[in-house]
Amino acid sequence: MHRLLAGMMVFLTLAALPLGAQDGAPTGEDGGEVELRVSTEVRLNARWSQDDRFPLAFPFPADFVPVGEPDVALQTTAPGTSIEINKATVFLDLDLPRGIAAHVKVDFVDLYDRNPTSTDKWVDVDEAWIGFGRRHASLEPLPGSSAYALVGKAPKLERQPFRRLDSYGLVSTAFNRFPDLQVQVGGSLGTHAYFFGQVSNGNPLFMRDPNALAGDNGTVEPPAPEPRLHSGFPIVYHAEVEDLEIDDRLEYGGGAGVRFVSADQQRGLDLLGFYYRTRLSEQAKLRGTFYEGDLDLLDGAGGISLPIEGDRREEYGANLDLRLGGFSAFAQLVRETSAGLKRLGFEAEAGYRFALGDPADPADLFPAIQPAIRFSRLEHDFGAPRGFVSPSFAWDWDKLDLGLRVTIVKRLDLTLEYAFHDIAASRRIRHDEALATLRLRL
Repeated sequence: MHRLLAGMMVFLTLAALPLGAQDGAPTGEDGGEVELRVSTEVRLNARWSQDDRFPLAFPFPADFVPVGEPDVALQTTAPGTSIEINKATVFLDLDLPRGIAAHVKVDFVDLYDRNPTSTDKWVDVDEAWIGFGRRHASLEPLPGSSAYALVGKAPKLERQPFRRLDSYGLVSTAFNRFPDLQVQVGGSLGTHAYFFGQVSNGNPLFMRDPNALAGDNGTVEPPAPEPRLHSGFPIVYHAEVEDLEIDDRLEYGGGAGVRFVSADQQRGLDLLGFYYRTRLSEQAKLRGTFYEGDLDLLDGAGGISLPIEGDRREEYGANLDLRLGGFSAFAQLVRETSAGLKRLGFEAEAGYRFALGDPADPADLFPAIQPAIRFSRLEHDFGAPRGFVSPSFAWDWDKLDLGLRVTIVKRLDLTLEYAFHDIAASRRIRHDEALATLRLRL
């Protein structure tokens, strides 16, 4: 379906080109001109990852041991220092008459979203959707009662709308990092209340390290595997949707919220509650790995399984989005039960933007800086039996991220950040990471 939507978007884009639309043209909502906007973004990263390994108790055959290693272990994905091209992105936004809009986001390289890192695709249609009516973003004023519909591959409504750091916390990794193929409808009731409902494909359960690189799991089959990257210390997360599957395992969800925004939009509060439910598949197929997701992932190997029961996945939670002048904060609480396995996640991120000049002036050097802090936690109401193939699935985990984003000139910024991990494993796991991101937008 995402290929079909991408094709539709390209067709609409080409159809609009002869109209000569330019910045500032009417959006078409009142029957005016068509407006096409094209933009790009490139990210270059320097990364340092602390090296550690955790030998596994599972009775692997000798030919499962990677070349040069004493045993099979969870190990830092790519320890040491690296300079990497993380991502190049092209955005296409098209506004058509009668309130119809279309959006495509295509990522190239996409190093930090690939999973497994070495064998996943290098070109990804990350978002591709068509909307009917206006969906108002968090902390955007509601003009009154309204309605909208959206079809395609799009982020879930509860995903953090504005990111102060380039890394992800534990909760934003585990639950809503990737878009979903969906049909979403919603709207507002007056100027303060809003709601939404959706039917979607549902993101499959898989595993990834919560630091920058997901790691390599299931990329090279025995005997004597030589994976390009290590496994990392993976958590269970909602992975990217690979293909549309129409069956009885669709995900259903929705939510409602209230919003209060000042007339100058310098102060605002947004509160949202949400709920989703679906059924896990027996074996979710994923690109680039011979491992499978959903129930097969939780069932482990060799008869050593997590204490799973049934196939239902339920998720509910709440968001708080706040802006007070230069200060902004976002917090999310999520409770999930997957096949009887319960976990609780909490994440809060805050920052303050100091305006030192005019960020809109291309000649103004270092016009703004923004220090930021994020705390995230995952708690599990279950344990992994001794010998389970990935005990990190059940570890309680705290992550603290400290960062500073510096606007160098208009459309060019540098983000420096450091992640501290506190992991409740049977021994201390050293997993800190430093990350620097240079981002150019055109």
